[in-house]
Amino acid sequence: MPKPEFGSLFATRVEEMQGSAIRELLRQAGVKDFISLGGGYPSPESFPLPTIKLLRERVEQKPDYASRILQYGPTEGLPELLNILPGFLSRENRQVRATPENIAITAGSQEALAILGMMLINPGDEVAVESPTYLGALQAFNLNQPKYIEIETDQDGIIPASLEKAFQDHPNIKFLYMVPTFQNPTGRTIPFERRRQIADILIRYGKLAVEDDPYSEIRYEDESIPSIQSLAPENVIHLFTFSKTFSPDIRIGGMVAPKEIIEKANLIKQGLSLYTSNYNQALIYEYIAGGFLDQHIPEIVELYRPKRDIMAQAIIENLPDIFEFTLSKGGMFIWVKLKKEYESLASKINIKEVLKEAKEAKVGFVPGAPFFPYATGNEVMMRLNFTNQSEENIVKAIRIIGEILYKKLL
Repeated sequence: MPKPEFGSLFATRVEEMQGSAIRELLRQAGVKDFISLGGGYPSPESFPLPTIKLLRERVEQKPDYASRILQYGPTEGLPELLNILPGFLSRENRQVRATPENIAITAGSQEALAILGMMLINPGDEVAVESPTYLGALQAFNLNQPKYIEIETDQDGIIPASLEKAFQDHPNIKFLYMVPTFQNPTGRTIPFERRRQIADILIRYGKLAVEDDPYSEIRYEDESIPSIQSLAPENVIHLFTFSKTFSPDIRIGGMVAPKEIIEKANLIKQGLSLYTSNYNQALIYEYIAGGFLDQHIPEIVELYRPKRDIMAQAIIENLPDIFEFTLSKGGMFIWVKLKKEYESLASKINIKEVLKEAKEAKVGFVPGAPFFPYATGNEVMMRLNFTNQSEENIVKAIRIIGEILYKKLL
């Protein structure tokens, strides 16, 4: 019997899909003795294991949960969690304006990105993104075949004049996607005054923005900055997650948005996963309600700050001085790139070959290209994660990368 011709069955949007950089990062991280600076992995040391055990006992012993947490649940989310989240979201690092009715719970913020892509993007629609931007957002949006409009950035993130020009030149832009705080991949944070300018531009042009905020709890220095959503709540969808402050496997995140967006998001979710785990939502509710989150965040910061500083020092000591890097004030990444005055040397450094040789030495990182929607393929840039390796491994990996780069410059 003949088998189906699978190639002719695939939808066009699936045919055009390419290999995922994220999947490659996951594969790297699982190799024995391999030092991966690639994925955005929290350290296993950051998982509050004793607290998780206690929370599981609380959830399983509460009579009110017994008949609900192992049953199908409401698409909108567990009522207890929805009711406590406005307080969590109003904290200094976000100052998001929220009510239970304008929150949707998702399986991490990645599902929120996928839902928003399906909701807002038709093939050929224009979507504005920071340059560079989070590769997971590009992966979520690409399935819907958008056209990207890249917004210029500097050391303070999105340049407001570039954003305004994009809205003037491309009046049909559907939305702006951005990570304003400890941006992935660069680690940059948009200052308050620039956030105010961006909010004013969104309001003036009647545009929508998606503000992705997975990292703002993990701040190593300086004061928190309010979200852009707090400055333009009707124009901004705010995404949050507990993957970095509890555990990625728990898959609890969500979005804050105007009611019309939330209603559509829940309709789409009904067709995707129906609902998010009641049990895991109950764990997060108890985590917040019991004050455990407030206790644990300083512990995460104290774990990660020395790793960030050690990576920065290792870069200074081991990489050629034709490179510069962003020392983020929070988050999980350091962004390394060729200094502008040395761009003429880019032809001598094939970053794909650098990565290939690093892998042979059992070291991994993410090259710059996946973070640009229209990459040339040899962006001489690297995103380096410092949270998921020991201090010893961080120094060893940076030394190996530096040795490879020096050889390329001979």
